[in-house]
Amino acid sequence: MFIVAWFGLQLLLAVMLQVVSRSIPAVAIFYRALENHSVVASFGLDLVGVIVGLALVAGFVRHYRSSWQMVGWRKVGILKTLGYLFGIMVIFFILAQAALMLVEFLIPSFNANQPQTNEFTSGISTNRNLALIALVLLPPIFEETIFRGFIFPALSKRLGVVGGAILSSIIFGAAHGQANLFVYTSILGLLLCFMYVRLRSIFPGILLHMLNNYLAFLALSGK
Repeated sequence: MFIVAWFGLQLLLAVMLQVVSRSIPAVAIFYRALENHSVVASFGLDLVGVIVGLALVAGFVRHYRSSWQMVGWRKVGILKTLGYLFGIMVIFFILAQAALMLVEFLIPSFNANQPQTNEFTSGISTNRNLALIALVLLPPIFEETIFRGFIFPALSKRLGVVGGAILSSIIFGAAHGQANLFVYTSILGLLLCFMYVRLRSIFPGILLHMLNNYLAFLALSGK
C-alpha cells in the first residue's frame, strides 16, 4: 500500500503539474525550468517527493499509534556505530566491485563504469551547495527512513528477514535507475539492512549512506 501510494502520488503530481502549467504562468515557468534541467527546480520537485514520502510514513505511524522509533529513529552507541561503519564500508567496496565485475562478465553489454547522470550531476559546478544537499545530505535521511525503517521491516514480516532484505534492496536499487547503479545500490541496500538488524537504528545507515554519496559527489565534481 505504501509503495503504491508513494509512487502513485508522485505520478499524479507530475501529471497535475503538466496540466496546470498550461493555464497558470508561474507553474509554466517552473515546468519549463524542469524541462531545461534546472537544478533549483529539480530540487524543489524532489523536496515535494520527500515531503510526500515522509507524510505517508507519518500517517502509518499515527495509524498504529506509535512513534518514529517504529521506523528506526532510535538512539545507538557512537563507538558501536563507528565500528560498524568502518567494517561495512570495507565489505561494501569489496562486494560491490566483485558484483559489478561478475555482471560485466555475464553480460558483455553491461557497462560497470557508466557515469552517474541525474538532474543534479550537471549542475554541481554551478550550484555546488544545492547539489551537495540534494545528493549527499537529503537522500540518506529520507531513503533510510523509507527503505530500511519502513519497507524492510514491513516486507520482513511477510517474507522473513532475508526475503525482506533482498526485495527491499532490489526496490532500492531499481529506484536509482541506471543498470550499474542498480547493482551497486542493491549491494549497499543489503548491507544497510544488516546494519539495521544489528543496531536497531537507521542512524548508522544514514551516516554510511552519506559517506558513500559524498565520495560519489567528489568523484562527480572532479575534486
